[in-house]
Amino acid sequence: MTDPNANYEELKETTKGFLQLVTSNNLYYALFLLIILIVLVNLTNLIFRPFRKRGSMLAAFLSGCIKVFLVFTIFMRIFALVPILEDFTNQIFLSSSLIVVVLGFVFQEGLSNIVHGFILSVFKPFKIGDRVVVNVDGTTITGYVKEVTPRHTVIQNVVNSASMVVPNAKMDMSVIGNSYYDHSSLSTAFLDVTITYDSNLEKAIGMLQSAVASHPGVIRARTEKKVTDPVSVMVRELGESGIALRATVVTLTVEENFAVCSDVRRKLVELIAGDPEVQFAYPHMQVVR
Repeated sequence: MTDPNANYEELKETTKGFLQLVTSNNLYYALFLLIILIVLVNLTNLIFRPFRKRGSMLAAFLSGCIKVFLVFTIFMRIFALVPILEDFTNQIFLSSSLIVVVLGFVFQEGLSNIVHGFILSVFKPFKIGDRVVVNVDGTTITGYVKEVTPRHTVIQNVVNSASMVVPNAKMDMSVIGNSYYDHSSLSTAFLDVTITYDSNLEKAIGMLQSAVASHPGVIRARTEKKVTDPVSVMVRELGESGIALRATVVTLTVEENFAVCSDVRRKLVELIAGDPEVQFAYPHMQVVR
């Protein structure tokens, strides 16, 4: 029967010999530190992965900060292996005030982004996956928040699906429009239709109400939020070409709202095309000779 104590002592001696071999050569030691860094970074990703999947900004921010700290610490230790840099790096590690001075001078803009990233993570004006509208240096960005790091926020632009990288300092100082900030509210849009003055107004209003109220997306939103009022259709304007009607379309999300409005317009084309009492208005010119 194998003695557990003997196995433990053998493992201990083997580990000790391996560490002595590694630390005796600077190149081996540097490679060993890089392997440790890779393992720790992957372990950090593994620990925070469940929280990131839930869209937690704070988890994404803390994960990024830990990885930055690991990279900085390990690389400073590797630099210390170089004789010409050894005294400098050791002095940095021994003096906390010097660390602050060096970091503050070299990474002034980066530290500002980290501080603003922490503010965004704590106060949460948006979450990962939210659809936001941000004006950065005169450029309006509309898209979905994909990632928040200690330095920047990544927004996927809805126009061309490009990833827009916005520094956290600029993100925090901007006015942010968030379509999902209040998850208990409905997404509301107006659908405008113009009919001719010769059309049956009440029949046109009824068609519009029916087309909106019968859509599954609208039914789902009204049922979930317990909305019992009839679909609102108002006469928005008496224009030059006809009577402008406006219906209110409510859905659970802004993406669904776009699709619902498209479906309702297609439905209206079918309904009005088959009814002689209602016609779409369009600009036209009458020439009198």
